[in-house]
Amino acid sequence: MQQLKRISGHWLTLTLACFSLILLLSYTNTEAQIKETNPWDLNAHYSVGKPITIDGIKDNLSGLSYQPETDHLFAVLNNPEQLIELTKQGDIVRRIDLDGFIDTESVAYLGQNQFVVTEERRQKLVFFTIDEKTERVKYSDSKHLHMNWARLDNNAMEGLAWSPHYGFFILQEEPPMILNHMTDETDRDITQVDVEKLNQTLPELVKDFAGISLFYIEQSPYLLVLSEASHELNLINLNGNTLSKQSLKKGIFNLWPIMKQPEGVTVDNDGNIFIVGEPNQLLTLTRHRKLNQGL
Repeated sequence: MQQLKRISGHWLTLTLACFSLILLLSYTNTEAQIKETNPWDLNAHYSVGKPITIDGIKDNLSGLSYQPETDHLFAVLNNPEQLIELTKQGDIVRRIDLDGFIDTESVAYLGQNQFVVTEERRQKLVFFTIDEKTERVKYSDSKHLHMNWARLDNNAMEGLAWSPHYGFFILQEEPPMILNHMTDETDRDITQVDVEKLNQTLPELVKDFAGISLFYIEQSPYLLVLSEASHELNLINLNGNTLSKQSLKKGIFNLWPIMKQPEGVTVDNDGNIFIVGEPNQLLTLTRHRKLNQGL
């Protein structure tokens, strides 16, 4: 009888071990399939942190961009108009006054200490250069590019991204639309973006557009598009296909948002995603493994 019990115990242990091995192999295989077929999946490859309040900023935190040389974030305020240099932990490094600027909504880093911000009310892109000692930028000393396609209300030029190969991607807030503007410096050898394809799907799925960022994974360009009204982050390709999305809601049935009003998004060299929102919030989506970015 005791021998029978021992045999039964061994069989039970063996059965559980086999079952555990099957589950492990199944999980490993599933993970491998996810990584192989969808290496940019926002849910599989990112951990969503808790939003923090940025001390020293009261309100009107808007666009966001990343400067790889300093490994810092640069955010823009629209009242008062300022460019804020931040660590990725949300600590303020310095404030740069944007003297004479009006209604600055978004910012993009162009490289070599050059930045561009959007002025929603004036419908302009404003270009300027800073260095490590800059405390003030004068509007009269900046270069301006007027976007004559923009709407005349407060629902245009809400987000901005830039690529030397594809030019500027500019968001119209409502109705949501992505516009592509090529400049004289844009690499014309790269196939131009089909804006009609770019706007086929995503604008029908979200209520508005708030922030945008362009980055590369294994030499392929992708756009992160943020919706404030839908509290959602979408990853799309330049054909307009939605590849992945991350809800910025929580609670039972996603009934309330993680952030009060998400406004700007950017990506660092490791593929970590940063989102800022009004009045003064910063949210980090941490990449589990570093991305193979760049061209």
